[in-house]
Amino acid sequence: MAYGQEKEIKLLSTKAGRRKFFQLPLVKERIIPGSHHTLKLWNQYLDTRDRKLTRTGMAYRIRRINGKTFEATVKSQGKTVHGFSSREEYTVPLEKQEAVLAGFTPQLDQKLQTLLQEDELLPLCTVEFTRKTALIQLSAVTVVEAALDQGTLTAGEKKAPIEELELEIKRGQERDLLRFTAALAREIPLWPEERSKFKRGLDLTGWKSEPARAGKDPSWNRQDDPLEVWRFLVQQGLGEGLDLLVPGEKQEFQSRRLLLTLQQCAGLWNLGSGFLSRTSWKKGRDLLDGLLTVLEPVDYLETSDRQREKPFPEELLSLEPAWQWLEDRWVAAAQHCADCCGREAGAALWQLLYLVSLARKDGTCPTLEGLLQKRWNHWQQTQQLLEDAGNPDPWEWKEQLEDLAGLLILERGLGEKRLVKRGETYWEQWWKYCRSYARTGALAEGAEGARERDMTLALAALCGQEGNRTEKRGEKADAAGKAFFREVGRHPEWSCLAKEK
Repeated sequence: MAYGQEKEIKLLSTKAGRRKFFQLPLVKERIIPGSHHTLKLWNQYLDTRDRKLTRTGMAYRIRRINGKTFEATVKSQGKTVHGFSSREEYTVPLEKQEAVLAGFTPQLDQKLQTLLQEDELLPLCTVEFTRKTALIQLSAVTVVEAALDQGTLTAGEKKAPIEELELEIKRGQERDLLRFTAALAREIPLWPEERSKFKRGLDLTGWKSEPARAGKDPSWNRQDDPLEVWRFLVQQGLGEGLDLLVPGEKQEFQSRRLLLTLQQCAGLWNLGSGFLSRTSWKKGRDLLDGLLTVLEPVDYLETSDRQREKPFPEELLSLEPAWQWLEDRWVAAAQHCADCCGREAGAALWQLLYLVSLARKDGTCPTLEGLLQKRWNHWQQTQQLLEDAGNPDPWEWKEQLEDLAGLLILERGLGEKRLVKRGETYWEQWWKYCRSYARTGALAEGAEGARERDMTLALAALCGQEGNRTEKRGEKADAAGKAFFREVGRHPEWSCLAKEK
């Protein structure tokens, strides 16, 4: 019987990326000599008719290796975050293709026999695939097994392709695996695969797991370790960003959702400056700034009416060339964004995940309460400085708005619903103001660059119209801000925020 803690990261790539993998210098130079193998594997997952094993968080698999030997494996449900999974695994050799309920560990044997005493294990799904493997020495202490799997998953009459890369830690540290994955993402496209082969088989059968019950209590409290909370939230945000980069056949690239996710990640990154060395923190901030610089022009240049293919208003037909100029700018920015997200964004997000693994405790803030108090105080002081400066350019408030997004994510987990609702309204209104302000600037830039007088007048007129909308959005943002500060004034414990702005 073999028992262990399976720790692996499951990844997707393009066909070209999978073909290149073992030939990349990054991989080839680290392969342990003699560890190359090609296996023909056949997996069959079993469960009772009413899915007793699945309901208790277990998966039972029989594997045939190269058509000769058999083994049975029981895996726990474990947890999966951005493709990285950790679960318990128990394996016993079999003389033939037949499920057994003994030979794992006394405790697991008893659990299986009690659970399945009156039930028969039935085939759930089958996976037949070719696995190309090699051991890779990532560091002096860390060795991983790289496995390229290609084959077919079958459940009843339904089939699905299996084309994935697994990197499993045989010994060593998770940190080394994340660093290697970040470096690998600069060579080939990589996306996390959150679902195991078993979970994909369940999905193919149409099985719907019972939804988790929503708890009324916050997911953490003010005395929790702020490092653990911060690390979880940043990893969650970066994982969502990677999910948004996965290409889909019928799914359009959601630039707005990715931008919002990265703005929130930027806010959390700012709040976590004490958890990382100065070098690591700045490297992460530079990566986020690079992504935001690409995504923001697409967002603030987008002309929603034109994108929905509505006809240009008749009363503004003389100004249509000006809108066309703006739309051309948007198309160019969108193409640049698509190129970046296809080549660079994934690599940047994987690098950020690696940097998060380097975080360590901040002795100045031993509790989440202490971190929140410190960061809210800093936020208020910066807010006051910006207001005293009287700068009308909303982009000067960008970092302040990012910090607010990060603080609201922390407060949401503590159950501060009213505060979060008011704060998010303020945050959303201010970014609408920023987008409108930026578009006004783009139109003004077009007016300055236009050679023909008619185009100049048209752009100037449009700039005036956009300016009116910008002013109204600024007023809404200001009203939302006042409502937000009235809300924080309801909390005497937040003395740093009690003054209404």
